[in-house]
Amino acid sequence: MSHPKRSSYSRFAITLLAVVLLVCLAAACGKKEDKVVGEYEGGQVTASEFKQYKTFMKVMNPYYASIIDEDSVQESVLSSYIGMKILSARATEEAKTQGTEEANTNFTTIKDQIEALDADTKKSIEDIMKEGDLTYDQMKSFITTQTIASKDADLKVTDEQISTYYDENKDSFKYATVRHILIGFTDKEGKTREKADALKLAQEVKQKLVDGGDWTALAKEYTDDTATAENGGLYEKANPDQWVEEFKNAANTQPLNEIGDPVETEYGYHVIKVEARGTSTLEESKQTILSTLSGEIIDKFMTDELPGLIKSMDVPKPSASPSASASATASASPSASPSASAPASPEASASPSASAGQ
Repeated sequence: MSHPKRSSYSRFAITLLAVVLLVCLAAACGKKEDKVVGEYEGGQVTASEFKQYKTFMKVMNPYYASIIDEDSVQESVLSSYIGMKILSARATEEAKTQGTEEANTNFTTIKDQIEALDADTKKSIEDIMKEGDLTYDQMKSFITTQTIASKDADLKVTDEQISTYYDENKDSFKYATVRHILIGFTDKEGKTREKADALKLAQEVKQKLVDGGDWTALAKEYTDDTATAENGGLYEKANPDQWVEEFKNAANTQPLNEIGDPVETEYGYHVIKVEARGTSTLEESKQTILSTLSGEIIDKFMTDELPGLIKSMDVPKPSASPSASASATASASPSASPSASAPASPEASASPSASAGQ
């Protein structure tokens, strides 16, 4: 009497199992395989992860927005990312603990900066993140990976190495604190200014300063160096070696607290006042030296060891041109240099660094 019931139950179970298998197969068929774009000893990077990382790089550094999809740039970025993942995984427990704490602080700061942006710029950044499938949690993960790798290198640097580096490179720790107002050969509106007109205006500005004019007010009104327009033309405790030759010479030789004659550089005429000169102490220079030496440790790994650990890389081809809104991050990216929009800065580099005013 019981046999028909067991038979019905068995048929029902088999039918149910078949349905489940069909559903699973359909789900698997409908799911796009996440291609591996990088494989290395101990791990791999998928296409979706790399897409998120490239987006992270765009948000953190606007320079990458227009070039990130070039083959050579993708390969460099992927290689560097793999290197950071390896270094982070190898890091000591101390480095992981300290690095995670520091990364949490950094992430909070960056997110707060994004939140504080004007509505249009914030939307531009969030659109880029959405387009690149980058969430804030993933951003935090990338920051943590980088910070742990850097922290591990920091902990390998000894006080003796820092002291030795300082003694052997003392000239690089010389500084000058200067104020300047630049009358550029190109004005704020991008119009060309004749050299004679620039010199005449620079001389007028100098006289206003000699007569007791306020640096803050005059810099805001006249200077074409947007990096210092809002702080009275001040570059505080900066290394003169980073500046173009004529400006460097003035910073090194002009009498202190005197307003010198306009100094011509490739950017225009600078009215300069040197407020201080000196050499940073070992204690003041420790963090800078630590960053230099730990950077050398990471660079050595990237150059000497990493190539032997990477098994394969297959960077994706770009599917579309960079987002039209990408350029909106150039002046608002959390990591953008405050002087990134200052092509008329006296720095030797065409694109001034944030260190100029530090």
